[in-house]
Amino acid sequence: MKKFNGIFYAVLTVFFAILSLSLSGCAKKQSLTGGTGPKPGVSAFKTQYSIIPDYLKSPGNTDSLNNTAISAHIMGYVVLENVHQGQAVSKGQLLLKLSAPEIGSKYYAAKAGFINAKKTYDRIKRLYKENSVSKQTYDNTFMQYNVAKAGLNEARNYLDYKDIYSPINGVITKKSVSMGDLVAPGQMLLIIQSFKKLEFKTSVNVKYFSKIKSAENVKVNFSSINKSVNGKVISIVRSADPYSHSVLVRIAVKNAEKLGLMPGMYGTARFKIGKRKAIVVPKSAIVRRLGITGVYTANGVGEVVFQPVKKDGVYKKNFIIVLNGLNPGMIIITSDLDKISAGSYVSPKF
Repeated sequence: MKKFNGIFYAVLTVFFAILSLSLSGCAKKQSLTGGTGPKPGVSAFKTQYSIIPDYLKSPGNTDSLNNTAISAHIMGYVVLENVHQGQAVSKGQLLLKLSAPEIGSKYYAAKAGFINAKKTYDRIKRLYKENSVSKQTYDNTFMQYNVAKAGLNEARNYLDYKDIYSPINGVITKKSVSMGDLVAPGQMLLIIQSFKKLEFKTSVNVKYFSKIKSAENVKVNFSSINKSVNGKVISIVRSADPYSHSVLVRIAVKNAEKLGLMPGMYGTARFKIGKRKAIVVPKSAIVRRLGITGVYTANGVGEVVFQPVKKDGVYKKNFIIVLNGLNPGMIIITSDLDKISAGSYVSPKF
């Protein structure tokens, strides 16, 4: 019986030994299949530093190059308001009419005085030619005639102030009076802005003052309309703000009206201020997984890793500048991104 038990335990020991070796072989085979088995070929490249233009991004707002504020020149009541805020107006269009009876009275008085002075001057002038009056009398009459003429012109100008016309083609962006309001000389009535000629104003730190040149071409991006427009530096104000330590830069925007721009829009200007080192990757390498932007990289054995990155901007249309997340010498996969995933294995082809 003891001999039988010994044989039984010996056979059982050999069985477990064989089973253990078999499982070990299977595990080894599975491991090799993941790391060294067939790997699909993919396009790739190694990252390296590139020398690219360095840009300064400066926020600002658009403003009209032709911005007209219309004020009252006389005191009177608004008896006609022919416009409203947001309305497009043409040059020479009647906007407001004021009622000022005393202006009319002064005009008619000045006109009567001028007619009387002219009659007197014509009579003295005829007598002077006949040597019937002295030169002094003629000169005094001529002076009185000129004074009356000037008074009539002044009264006529004030009479013209009763009717207010648009001096430019544009849009009324502010209206501060209504029908029946009493206005006083110097009071602002309307603001009209032209949409055809706009400028972009931005404040730039004084340390970049010497790097920005007048007449320099600049790109201005407007995220609200998803457009980048061409501009040109009009002027750089040579006076720094003592609080923000910045200078004002004015940029003329081309084809503003056709592009749908209007005064007051927020945007960002990009000034070229030199060059810098950066890592750039093809647009085709950028993917978005679970709301995270990144690229697929391959390590030394071809294992795929998802690497989150932070983008900066577009470079030469087909490349993306990467701010962080990548180092030189990394292998970036650029093809078959929809067929691979983190943890799979590939064979990069450069």
